[in-house]
Amino acid sequence: MSKDESDSKIEPEFSRRGALGAVIVSTLAALRSWWRGTPLQAGVHASPEHVTPQTQAAIEGGLKWLASRQSADGGFGSRGSYARNVGVCALAGTAFLAHRGMTGVYRRSIQECIRYLLGRSQENGFIVEADVRTHATLYGHGYATMFLGQVFGESYDPRVREALKAATQLILNLQDGQGGWSYTSDPKDADVSITTCQMLALFSARQAGIGVPREAIERSVDFLKQAQNEDGGFRYRLDDPPESLFPRSAAAVVALTCAGLERDPAVQHGREYLQQPHPPLELSPGQLAEYHFYGRFYATHAAWQAGKPEWDRWYPMVRDELLPQQSTNGAWHDASIGDEYATAMALIVLQFPYGNVPLLAMR
Repeated sequence: MSKDESDSKIEPEFSRRGALGAVIVSTLAALRSWWRGTPLQAGVHASPEHVTPQTQAAIEGGLKWLASRQSADGGFGSRGSYARNVGVCALAGTAFLAHRGMTGVYRRSIQECIRYLLGRSQENGFIVEADVRTHATLYGHGYATMFLGQVFGESYDPRVREALKAATQLILNLQDGQGGWSYTSDPKDADVSITTCQMLALFSARQAGIGVPREAIERSVDFLKQAQNEDGGFRYRLDDPPESLFPRSAAAVVALTCAGLERDPAVQHGREYLQQPHPPLELSPGQLAEYHFYGRFYATHAAWQAGKPEWDRWYPMVRDELLPQQSTNGAWHDASIGDEYATAMALIVLQFPYGNVPLLAMR
């Protein structure tokens, strides 16, 4: 059997499962809101557990600031290396989506994000900004694919499906012999960080009904397992020294859990590593370490996946860390990638309890 024939047989099976999964997750999110006592009537929204009035005010202020930063073309940022970056746009769109889905007050902002990303979709499926200023374009493509998978599950826009399917196929085509993804064509250059990003994009696409071969997921899982160190954390590349780092380790735990390995020893050992006391202590007061918001995003997702005891431990801690870091104008600051990126990530973290993004709501 040829590869094309094999893929054609795999796609319908995963498409049906993905579409059904998206419906189930959306239904469960609604039931979860009802069970927590959140009224579903328009205009009436109670706060989930741990979301304080101060947290809600921070979310509202952050969303308002972020929406004000969106340009006429739908993108974000006019200066620096990440100006008009598709990944930043996708994360901002995810922050708006996390508020009240595609029917909330920021629905216009979400549609503008979709318009921008569709406009940056190339013929080969690659989603990238017109003026590339970074070396990490596959990150932007991965987050853009992840976002389009989530909005297609609610909008069923055929234009989104066409771009999403092409973007997904590009990711599959770029998977290397080790089972991971990398910035270059060097077979030894695949790393945990870029691999976890592409895996989440594939899971999002699969939720939306796009076919993803089982083999691709299995190979990526094997890659991550090989990168795990004895302490439960994860090294950067397979040939690197066994040095664990909290942000990428959180990302790896999330990806493995999304792959269905929540009871696997690799995930359990990874969660033990994440529960060590280093996460909130890795920053000096008033300072933002590199990968700060990236790490908080994935660690919050990992805590959500781990269940209520870990969620009750982690969310109040990261909430109380993020709130004082917000500026009076509603933004969070990141000197490297930009305030739009930092604000989007902080908003996604704070809005996790609402469960409005199907991929992030899965446990």
